[in-house]
Amino acid sequence: MSKVIILCFTLAICFSLVLSCGDRTHDAAESPVVASSGKAKLRLNEINSFVIENPSLELSKIQVQNYIQRWSEKELIYQHAISEQFDAHPDMQKKLYELKKDFIVAAYLHEQIDNKLTVSESEIVSYYNEKASEFIRQEDFYNIQLLLVASSNEAYQIRRRLLDGEDFETLAKENSLDASKENGGKLGWIKPNTLPDRVVRRLPSLALNTVSTPISTSVGHYLILVTGVREKGKVQTLEEVRDIIEWRIRARSREENYEALLNRLKEKDRIEIDWSYLDSLNMEQ
Repeated sequence: MSKVIILCFTLAICFSLVLSCGDRTHDAAESPVVASSGKAKLRLNEINSFVIENPSLELSKIQVQNYIQRWSEKELIYQHAISEQFDAHPDMQKKLYELKKDFIVAAYLHEQIDNKLTVSESEIVSYYNEKASEFIRQEDFYNIQLLLVASSNEAYQIRRRLLDGEDFETLAKENSLDASKENGGKLGWIKPNTLPDRVVRRLPSLALNTVSTPISTSVGHYLILVTGVREKGKVQTLEEVRDIIEWRIRARSREENYEALLNRLKEKDRIEIDWSYLDSLNMEQ
């Protein structure tokens, strides 16, 4: 993808983030003022709307407090700069003009292209079938469930219960010292190097779907259940590369739609560039 395309869609992303804040002036008068800085006021409804509309950010109370602090400081500096007519300086006016153009271009591209992009399951599957050989796994991955206890004796007792048919997930939730206990000991697909060295060394020899004998480490005794292995050097599954494929298809569609948009606009207004003037700048090739 060309640098121009990357720039334009970076701007589009920025625009979408700005949109998330929205125009919330309709009920501003009824919402309590959380902070004020000079003439500016930050109301509770604005903060609440931002948090609700951006659940993926998983904002903590501390982060919101930091945001409010930064908002008050920014407003203080902004109002002081305006009172000195700093924005009236010619250089500042030029920069503001460029920012305005960038924002409008980003908004237009977001509306005309990004909002209309879709990727179907059939497109993803077709791309994977055609390009599967490009997706070679660079490391081994293991699908692991584990249980960590303090003593070897306890580990052997729990292993016996597992071999007798008790549920690994239930016993992990009841007995494990590892943070994964909340998820029944399930780690999902992971790289081996995220585990203690002694566990890593045992992994290649463990049979699938069979609870290991206790593995002693500095933090306790592990019982490991390997439910799947994805080997280094093999083609990755569609599940592993789905997000990458979807991103590639979207990127390709963006560029195609961008070029189509430019061609439509050029039918109305021509672009003329005289590259010969660059020679006078004495620039390197």
